[in-house]
Amino acid sequence: MRIIAGAAKGLPIQVPQGEVRPTQDRVREALFNILGTLVEGARVLDLFCGSGSVGIEALSRGAASARMVDAARNSVNMARRNLERSRLSGGSVVLSDCLQYVKRDFGQYDLIFADPPYCKAIGDRDMIAELLNDRLADLLAPGGYFIAEAQLGYGVGDAHQREFPGWKLVDTRSYGGNTILFYQTDTPQ
Repeated sequence: MRIIAGAAKGLPIQVPQGEVRPTQDRVREALFNILGTLVEGARVLDLFCGSGSVGIEALSRGAASARMVDAARNSVNMARRNLERSRLSGGSVVLSDCLQYVKRDFGQYDLIFADPPYCKAIGDRDMIAELLNDRLADLLAPGGYFIAEAQLGYGVGDAHQREFPGWKLVDTRSYGGNTILFYQTDTPQ
């Protein structure tokens, strides 16, 4: 894994062993190409950050700030090391359960990313749905995007379970067995 573009282009990203499923370079590259200039100057929240690759990629491409949150201490330590190695400013890493963090953060973000453990079977916890049904919309700045990665098939990975009150699904992109969902609030903020 590496940073694809920007000030830290080519920086190898170290990944904690055994507990994360990092967003592949090609998927991250496609995601940031879709977002284009929206990243420049953006305030970013990266939930379930793992190695920090998405938040660091955003900073490398000109984001003003990136707060990276994860509940796993090994992931947080690795994200902090990767951020330090990048020498990019504006980043911070927080050890917290992401769903609880959203309840107590009162910041405003232009881009919110979430790549939680996948909902892989009927009855699995769908953390993306939990975020969309909680107060996540309060954290999203007007015109901002919530971008989530899910496995195709269950939870929001099922094309019939992607609608949530107060949210508008504006785009989806599939990469192999995964899908990237782009949401905006459907009410003025």
